[in-house]
Amino acid sequence: MKKLLMLVVGLMTTISFGQGSDAFAYSGALSTNGWLTHSGTAGQMTTLNGSLTYNGLSSNGNQTQIVAGNSEDVNLSSASPITGVAYYSTLINLPNVTGQAANSTTGNYFLMLGTLPSTGNALTIFSGRVYVRVGSVPDTFNLGILNGAGGTAAPTFSTTDYNINTTYFIVVKFDIATNTASLWINPSIGGTEGTATVTNATGTTAAPTQFERLAIRQAGTATSGTGNIQIDEVRIGTTWEYVTASVLSNNQNQISGLQVYPNPTKNILNITTDLNSTKNVEIYDMVGKKVLVENTQCQLDVSSLVTGMYIVKITEDGKTSTKRLAIN
Repeated sequence: MKKLLMLVVGLMTTISFGQGSDAFAYSGALSTNGWLTHSGTAGQMTTLNGSLTYNGLSSNGNQTQIVAGNSEDVNLSSASPITGVAYYSTLINLPNVTGQAANSTTGNYFLMLGTLPSTGNALTIFSGRVYVRVGSVPDTFNLGILNGAGGTAAPTFSTTDYNINTTYFIVVKFDIATNTASLWINPSIGGTEGTATVTNATGTTAAPTQFERLAIRQAGTATSGTGNIQIDEVRIGTTWEYVTASVLSNNQNQISGLQVYPNPTKNILNITTDLNSTKNVEIYDMVGKKVLVENTQCQLDVSSLVTGMYIVKITEDGKTSTKRLAIN
């Protein structure tokens, strides 16, 4: 029991109850690596080789990208619902402003919080939306925030023109009690929560009671929409400290080339690595109970698991990694 509790505590730094992250330390489609497609053409959201670089924030693995004109929207679980206050953070880089309407004043949103309905993958309530629009001078852009829909909802933008081909660190906070969203652009890594760059509470639709998903949205056409945006080091959590830490204390991808797919699944789980030798696999539910343990080289039968979220601990050649797993 003591060892089990120590494992759960260790996992909580990266896949904790109410917390989650993705450094995109894999290749291929996000929809086969723990993300759910909730609209658009599945498989469009994929990884891009190499990480975004930002001073003070440790980054590993690859990155993902929004492509102008693509339609797939995906969402990542926080492992358990977040109530009260939700935070998320990410690194972004715009290689250009292609795909954003040059005369747009409201822009379009590409990141948001959401909650899944009781059945299906369709997110219907989007809160804490991050907006992007072209800046006032060429090759620049503005970022803004909107709490949610309803009434005369309109995003609040920072008036700063941010440069393309530059990595920015953004943090979003959503307070359910006040139905208020706040956006920080380049706050101090590992620092304390200060005054937000911009705050918004214009949407009058009541805030949801909880969040369990962070979503990436691709909207519009190839000439007018969210445009092209590179995204890396995604985190969702319940505290400022978690989403702004310089490095998560438990690296999720110590095993070289680790891929766990399909995810979600309901029958067979494939586990592949560069070494591709026999692995010890332990699966835990969200209260820390070990529900499955097996040695395998590449496939695992998970048909005995009930629908829900799990933590998979994989050990190969003395190295250990953890992954979220959704059973549907």
